[in-house]
Amino acid sequence: MACQPWPLLRNPSFCSERSALRLVVHGRSGGRIPACCLALADAVSTARQTPVLIEALTAETPPPSPRLQHQWLVPLLLLPGSHVRHDLPAIRQRLRGLGATVTLLPFLGAWRPWVSMLRHWLSRSMAEPSHRVVVHHPLRPGPAERYLHHLARELACPLVPADAWQAFAQRSPASYPLPLALAPNRMSEVLRQAGGSAALLEDPVIRSGLIDLLVALP
Repeated sequence: MACQPWPLLRNPSFCSERSALRLVVHGRSGGRIPACCLALADAVSTARQTPVLIEALTAETPPPSPRLQHQWLVPLLLLPGSHVRHDLPAIRQRLRGLGATVTLLPFLGAWRPWVSMLRHWLSRSMAEPSHRVVVHHPLRPGPAERYLHHLARELACPLVPADAWQAFAQRSPASYPLPLALAPNRMSEVLRQAGGSAALLEDPVIRSGLIDLLVALP
């Protein structure tokens, strides 16, 4: 990347090599991990020459936890919903209970380089700027809602929850939906059938940029 995206992060003093990563994704029903997420983990592991584990929040039981000197717990989650506020601290506590040394990073949607990547993603959209609409999963009021207001200012376009998209599209039929979804899911598939864009990891530029960010971790 053009600059060091993690200027404040350093490997713990007891680590002589780069740390392993544990990527946390939402996953699909039954804990299934989308192929694009698995491919991302493989690409990052190859580039870093370190283990890259991946865990789905929808899995009924957590995956095995090999003993590692240190691992970054990396939430590949785009919004600060209950998973970020409750599930991630629980995962960190579980891993530490197993004897692991774990450092939890902020969720992906809070990374400044990621927000810059989203702005570039919007600028490459086929739609006119005034027609672009980012569609996201519905969230409860509170911290997540405040984050969405902030992100709408950063991206300079409307953000609409998926359960309000149909009504929004009826009022603004020229709107072009861009799903705020890392991997293909039900929401992104519905929007794509309606003429919208693909999920984020299906975009080669986004995929390459996220790989660079993860590879750059200490």
